[in-house]
Amino acid sequence: MEQQENLLSTDRRMRILEIVNQKKSISVDDLARLFPVSTITIRRDLDRLAEEKLLRRVHGGAMALSDIVTAPRASELFANITEAQQRIGREASLRITDGDFIIIESGSTCLALVEYLHDKRRLKVVTVSPRIVMMLADISEEYGNDFEIISSGGLLNINKNFFFGPYARILFENIKVDIAFVSVTAINCEAGITADSVYEAEITKTVLEKCAKMKIGLIYASKFEKTSFMKVAAADIFDEIITDNSLSQEIIDAYRELGIKMTVV
Repeated sequence: MEQQENLLSTDRRMRILEIVNQKKSISVDDLARLFPVSTITIRRDLDRLAEEKLLRRVHGGAMALSDIVTAPRASELFANITEAQQRIGREASLRITDGDFIIIESGSTCLALVEYLHDKRRLKVVTVSPRIVMMLADISEEYGNDFEIISSGGLLNINKNFFFGPYARILFENIKVDIAFVSVTAINCEAGITADSVYEAEITKTVLEKCAKMKIGLIYASKFEKTSFMKVAAADIFDEIITDNSLSQEIIDAYRELGIKMTVV
């Protein structure tokens, strides 16, 4: 029960952060009208988000920090995978068949996908994430899946939990796979896909432009219509985006107009 309550509170805080970023500022009372919790709980949520440097607390409410977003530390994200991310991961796993060659790049939503690979066999999986490597190894050992797991290697960004640099880039410049599953720091219809790290942008750009027959974005709602520091690619490089049902229909339609298949779970 405690774990379920923690998941619900994490989902609520993610939704609050999305609303603050959309509206730029909002009061505690307005947020309390949107969620079935007390104003005391809303204040605690805002205090927690402010401590994580995701918004600015002001008297009676909160304000967005900036239009430019950055990703939290990977350790925080991996510890708080939400129910929405789990739905995205479960849906993404349905795109994979036994024997596929795939890339599962990095990030907590990609990690949520890995949790649903226990019934797959003979996958060849490439990743830049040490955490994803270890989870794949644990699943393959426990269920006898016969996975071939390939880590890009390179320099390790400890805070973001991914490998980058020339060794990682060379690998992705020389492989072809059936599907690449990619999460992003931010995505915007006009600005495209952006990352908060030059090094991350370089790897993601290579994966999307050179590696895969099918490119699928695993992107939860609060990352839409945001921008970060470094351009990766145009949004329509994705063949499909799998997202959660808190994304507005207006935004969904805008991405469909770009020719992207939008799957909402």
